[in-house]
Amino acid sequence: MKNKKRTLIILLVLIIVLIVILGIIVLFGGMKDREIKEFYQTIEEITCEYAEGENINEPLCNAFSNLCHVNYDTLISWGYLDENLVNPKTGERVSEDNMSYVEITWEDNKMICTFKEG
Repeated sequence: MKNKKRTLIILLVLIIVLIVILGIIVLFGGMKDREIKEFYQTIEEITCEYAEGENINEPLCNAFSNLCHVNYDTLISWGYLDENLVNPKTGERVSEDNMSYVEITWEDNKMICTFKEG
């Protein structure tokens, strides 16, 4: 009888430990997702600031589509983005990423900047 009680107690303790570990994993996973979303949002906002500051508008984008695919190098060279900023998803600095860009589009005469991972 003592062995059954001891086994039950050990089993309950193990279940509680597993629940705590899973809770911690979910908590930190959610924090990582939030950090990634904030990074993308920051890049999108910086790109819209760049477009407004450099007078990039819808007619220009229609005529020169490459103006509306803004990569990190452009934002860095124009002083809008710190080259040492790290992408939390990949762990690399933005200055090392040559594939990702932000696409500038318009909807109802409103500029929309959307991060595109390369």
